[in-house]
Amino acid sequence: MRTMALMKYMLASYTRSYRYFAPLAFTIISVLLIYSYRPNPVLDSYAVTASLLFIGSAWLGMNFLNHDQGRQSMLLIIHAGSPRRYYAAQYGAAAIIGFLMCVFAVVYPAAFRMFGEPVSAPVLALALAGHFSLSLIGISLSLFFQPGWIENQGRAAGGLIIMIILSLAGKSLVDSLPAFYGFIPYVLPPVSVMIDVLMNARELTTLRIGGTVLYLLAYPLVSFAIYLRIACNKDAASLLRKSG
Repeated sequence: MRTMALMKYMLASYTRSYRYFAPLAFTIISVLLIYSYRPNPVLDSYAVTASLLFIGSAWLGMNFLNHDQGRQSMLLIIHAGSPRRYYAAQYGAAAIIGFLMCVFAVVYPAAFRMFGEPVSAPVLALALAGHFSLSLIGISLSLFFQPGWIENQGRAAGGLIIMIILSLAGKSLVDSLPAFYGFIPYVLPPVSVMIDVLMNARELTTLRIGGTVLYLLAYPLVSFAIYLRIACNKDAASLLRKSG
């Protein structure tokens, strides 16, 4: 089965399960509430909706990865031809939903003039990049807290919530610490780093903004590569135990 066909099947299966409703409703309603009054500051508002999208995407990832409770996983891996293709398709399908939520969060207020000033093309591009990178980080974070890795779903949800809080508060946590610890927000899921850039973009250099965006786009890809390696090793070990 080709990767695109596999992604299409996963998206259809997920929408039939109706498990998408809660994270999607959370994201949409949150954005609508943020812009229920106008005018709004552009960059500060985008910083808030980007952080909300991160939370919604982490929730979406947990739901998407386990919407069939693993009943079809092995069958789909066989049809995919390899575990790597299966997991890549799974991640890609979740990323598509995340991207659609990102477009809504960024375009809706600009299109309906919810801001107190026009939105320039560079600001719109930064907002799209920031929202999408945080969406990918949320999805990537959820990979490591799925029931297939942590059997107790309460502990998995609790661990994910703790990581979400730490990610959002990263820069605030190190403000009172020596400068040596300034790397911590970048090692944690760097959500607070992007929020800081969005809120202070007018005072930052193009190089600083571009470097941060590239780092935040690379972070979820590296996280997924680590997940992919561990997941494939776990699958191989599981098959060896069954055959033995």
